[in-house]
Amino acid sequence: MESVMEGPSMSNRTSRLIVPIIVISGVAVTASATYVQQLPDAQRPVEPAAPLSTATLAPTEESLGLVRVSYQLTRVPGHARNQVAVWIEDDRGNYVRTLFATSFTANGGYDRRPESLPLWRRTSGWESASDEEIRSASRPAQNSGPQTLYWDGTDRTGAPMRPGRYVYRVEANVLWEKRVLFTGTIELGDEPTTSVADVAYLPEAARDEPVMVADVRASFTPDEPLSPDDVTTWTRGS
Repeated sequence: MESVMEGPSMSNRTSRLIVPIIVISGVAVTASATYVQQLPDAQRPVEPAAPLSTATLAPTEESLGLVRVSYQLTRVPGHARNQVAVWIEDDRGNYVRTLFATSFTANGGYDRRPESLPLWRRTSGWESASDEEIRSASRPAQNSGPQTLYWDGTDRTGAPMRPGRYVYRVEANVLWEKRVLFTGTIELGDEPTTSVADVAYLPEAARDEPVMVADVRASFTPDEPLSPDDVTTWTRGS
């Protein structure tokens, strides 16, 4: 297979400081509404590149509740791996919102590595995503360990969604074009719900690669807001 070499420069989107609405658990950093704190080797808080908007704050009273999407991540050593995107669709396959996308791909790396997260890019129309949406979802590659993302039941514009069934997907490149895709459904309404996602290997040969993402599941808690005390961000370079 012909290798795709990464050049020394990258889209200017890669240099932005990301302050997402989505929370990743297990990251030992904190953020307030105005400042973020880097990993332990940083000594001072830094100001976000852009002010928070209503689309990047905790859920409003109109939102249905809180969805948790969790999975176990194991980073795999090597080149052209460890790209992950997590997003929400409605039950008709219409794109709703991206919860997480590895910063290399989210900020234009697909120009040099077109096999990176193709389903997510096609579904979301990411090449036309707004700067605000990119800031809200893009984040450096996660460390190995359990991960939890939170969705407040709003769409890409911050508008609350209707009660009903939604689809959550986790797409990951395990090696070049070899991917895993997890798909599950979750009901948003008056009652708590849980689900476990199914996995597909794309192509089947991806099954022979090391396990990178596993145990993908979701839960919904009605009327639960996202506490500002729980908001975290991660500013380590990708």
